[in-house]
Amino acid sequence: MLSISRNLQSISFANLQSNSLSTSLERLSSGLRINSAADDGAGLQISNRLASSKNAHTQINRNLNDGISYAQIAEGGLQESAALLQRMRQLSIQSQNGINSDSDRFALDKEFQQLKLALNAIAYNTEAFNGLPLVGDEDLLSDNVPSLRDTFSQGVEQSMTSGLRSIAYVPAGSSNVEIALNDNGANDDIQVFTTNGKHLVVTPLTNATWASKGITSGADLSSSFFLVENGYDSDATYDDSDLLTVGAGTVNGNTFNFSGDQQPSSTLESLTIGTTTEPLIISVIGNGSFRVTADWDSLGEESAGNSFSLGPVDITASNKTVQGTEYIELTKTPATLESLGIADTSIATSANAEDAITKLDSAIDSVSESRAFYGAKMNQMSSAYRVNAQMNVNVEASYSQIVDADYAQETARLTQSQIIEQASLSILAQAKTNDEQVLGLLDTATDIT
Repeated sequence: MLSISRNLQSISFANLQSNSLSTSLERLSSGLRINSAADDGAGLQISNRLASSKNAHTQINRNLNDGISYAQIAEGGLQESAALLQRMRQLSIQSQNGINSDSDRFALDKEFQQLKLALNAIAYNTEAFNGLPLVGDEDLLSDNVPSLRDTFSQGVEQSMTSGLRSIAYVPAGSSNVEIALNDNGANDDIQVFTTNGKHLVVTPLTNATWASKGITSGADLSSSFFLVENGYDSDATYDDSDLLTVGAGTVNGNTFNFSGDQQPSSTLESLTIGTTTEPLIISVIGNGSFRVTADWDSLGEESAGNSFSLGPVDITASNKTVQGTEYIELTKTPATLESLGIADTSIATSANAEDAITKLDSAIDSVSESRAFYGAKMNQMSSAYRVNAQMNVNVEASYSQIVDADYAQETARLTQSQIIEQASLSILAQAKTNDEQVLGLLDTATDIT
């Protein structure tokens, strides 16, 4: 039987060359040797594992940089604390000198006491990544300003002393909190603030209750009341633009109903907080003692009252597939007056100054040890950073060898594929011409017959 060849092998070969050409173009355009699992299944699996390791090393070094910054912030605060302690010790030695009169020592003690306030301010205002490295957890809001639930038993009256301090906080999300206060005629007043210093309820600073505590302006509040140990943000500023002194009202989404400041004919004040959208700090300002009862329908999450992270900070040092994650621990180094043991120091007398020197020496040693601790941790984290950086370079090189395209090789392969493809097309064209000639001859032979 007479048949005509259709050059199927040539067509198949041309298709293979076209696929090879497409692969080379894809690799050159993407820069990658492996663009799909079909390119190299085993290589793809290995490269994915290397990519995970590469990304881990990159993130670990970012974490270490954050840890170094944390330690630098803490050490910077301690450096200034050390300078203040040295000045306080110098004043103590000066106060010991027998040439000083009582009035001289009193003047020296005034500076000494101001330096103590500055020292405490450094501890509470040294904030790093939402943490207070120079303040112990016991000094934060969760302990110094307990939740309403921790301060009161529902519906049970109890006696407390007033002053210039926070007595409880109302967690965000609480509802129908009722506080009834009987001040026994001492003119003690309920006060409600937000943690950033906004005065919500009840007594303006012009009231005699505030003046009795030496508070006549927002600046006075900021320096002596808006402290982190009282539950306030380190940058809290006084704002009484929406102060509610009596009746019902809504401020910042919090709803209140207040009976008003007690009058001579009545010693009872009552406050109802219907809903809370943020932590609220409750204080009773005055100079006496009072009886108070608290009740509520529900209280929000107590952790909402403390905006600072607690405990040590664990900095990621390495991440190993088998052993797991390793950490460098940055424990807190409290440098408050209480933690340094100098809260009650004075240099108003020669004997007091001598006692202060002993306590200041201990405080200076404590601060120096803390600074040395952060210095060692910074060196440790810097070393871990260098190790991770070198490991990352090695992993990058391995990843590149598997995944990245060899441009010289792929360019040569592309040129070869293009030449072969053009030759294949030429051959197919010639074959098609021959087929047409054979068919033409057959047609002619048919006509002659």
